[in-house]
Amino acid sequence: MIGLAMMRHVIRLEPVASADPEALAAAIGPTIQRYLTGPLPA
Repeated sequence: MIGLAMMRHVIRLEPVASADPEALAAAIGPTIQRYLTGPLPA
């Protein structure tokens, strides 16, 4: 999430910098959710 903020606000890397917040949440959200609540490997 810090990397996303860096790309969006500090480096201003396109297309992340001009992307809609809802579009970013839809693209990145499932991965973050899996990291937080997904099952751990055996």
